Amino acid sequence: MPSSPVEPEVASSTLPPAPRAAAGGHDAPARPQPHAALLRRVRAATGWPWASLELAEHLLPTSLGAVAAERGAAVHLADAAQAGALAGNPWVDGRIARTRAFAAVPVTAEGGGLLAVLVARDEVPHPASPEREAALADLAELAAGSVLADRRSRALGGLAAAVAAADQRVALAQAGLADRHDLLEAVLETADVGVVALDASGRVSVLSPVVRAWAGLPDHLDAAAATSAATTALCADAAGTVLSAVRGPLLTTLAAGGEAESEVVFASATGRVVTCVCRTRALATASGALTGVVASLTDVTAGRAARAELERSNAELEAFAGIAAHDLRSPLTVVDGYLEVLQDDAADRGDDRAAGWASTARRSAGRMASLLQALLAYATAGAPDQARRQQVPLRPLLEAVLADLAVPADAVVTLPQGSTALVGDPVQLHQLLTNLVGNALKFTRPGAPADVACALHELPGAWELVVADHGPGVPPEQRTAVFRAFERGSHRGPGGPGAAADGLVAGHGLGLATAQRIVDRHGGRIALDETPGGGLTVRVRLPRP
Repeated sequence: MPSSPVEPEVASSTLPPAPRAAAGGHDAPARPQPHAALLRRVRAATGWPWASLELAEHLLPTSLGAVAAERGAAVHLADAAQAGALAGNPWVDGRIARTRAFAAVPVTAEGGGLLAVLVARDEVPHPASPEREAALADLAELAAGSVLADRRSRALGGLAAAVAAADQRVALAQAGLADRHDLLEAVLETADVGVVALDASGRVSVLSPVVRAWAGLPDHLDAAAATSAATTALCADAAGTVLSAVRGPLLTTLAAGGEAESEVVFASATGRVVTCVCRTRALATASGALTGVVASLTDVTAGRAARAELERSNAELEAFAGIAAHDLRSPLTVVDGYLEVLQDDAADRGDDRAAGWASTARRSAGRMASLLQALLAYATAGAPDQARRQQVPLRPLLEAVLADLAVPADAVVTLPQGSTALVGDPVQLHQLLTNLVGNALKFTRPGAPADVACALHELPGAWELVVADHGPGVPPEQRTAVFRAFERGSHRGPGGPGAAADGLVAGHGLGLATAQRIVDRHGGRIALDETPGGGLTVRVRLPRP
């Protein structure tokens, strides 16, 4: 009969099969069988063909070793088939094997805990033998050491596997950190913003190439050497250098936490004075513990210089426009006066052709005078020294504006009630409303009288001044462009009093541009909207004290 099956993780007396030839013709190494030497000694001591070491953690209720485990003592049977309850065990009744002679000895640790059961059996009965029982008891003591050694070996193997897995995870993490470090270095190499970072102790941990160049550090220094040199320089650099300039913002944010923004000025390594916006932010763990601070330095030197030059140029252009507009009005008035004399003289003489020429010339002179007046208004609206701040009652201001405008007799103008006062420059606010209300009166629908509604709404922190009409309006795609100087919109419908022959809005394109400049000077906003039912609504928001 073939050898009886062996339960998992149970050492068997059955010898391992012959090793299979590996690829290439070499013999594959035989897998070592645990406790094989011990089981050979069991078979030699009993003279029985089968022996096994059944581990306690793998014992099954039907296992022969479970009998000794339940009794807690050795079991020796000459014929298991005659042992009552064991007669129906599958290892005895033939379902697995036909065991007759049977011996099972518990293998215990020093503290008394069960480690395994040493089992020997045969398929023929054997009478009891004190010598065999004593030999099995001695071998059970040896088996305890073998089982413990095997457990330690497996534990060490598992530990080694765990260490190997941990090493692999560490290697992967290090590779990921290296990739992130390379990415950070690449970003810092290409960024035109300087970056300086300190750790919690105040040592420099990151120094971008831009800052290295500003600080005059040698190019041959690697990142570690550069940060080390910067740490020393951070405490020792003379005033006016980049590191001395950022020392204060960095250390202040490192101590206080949070974020901050400041402006620093330093002399670069080439001697050029550089102005930077320095933004610092504390670095912290999830628990709130500070781990360092990082600062970004944005060079605004060129931008500030260009802005200053642009402001100077704009101021000169505004001054020139104002002077030119003012100085040209006087000779233009003289020209218009002489043209009027020529027109009257031609009329008296009955020379209609000469009178027509003089009339045409006077209309051209009038358009030129209107343009000069608009240029003068546009230039003075942008002059910062002209802006004042005082309480300006709105309704009297609107009444004064209407008195200055040529309001058609059939026009309907609605004014806000109450005594609300705006805060601003009274001259510029008068000019603002003159432009807005004048446009609303000028641009009307054909055959319809002007209908203008002025209102004031109180908003959180601001007044909203509204001037609405029911004229042709401004197309949505033009509502931004019309705020540019000399930009005239075009009407969507048929022409009215405010439409030119070419479809463009009549005028010089300076009214809304001037209004924009006045609103900007007052820290407000201006926007165009559609009037319900058609027309244009101008909304001006001015700060409210």
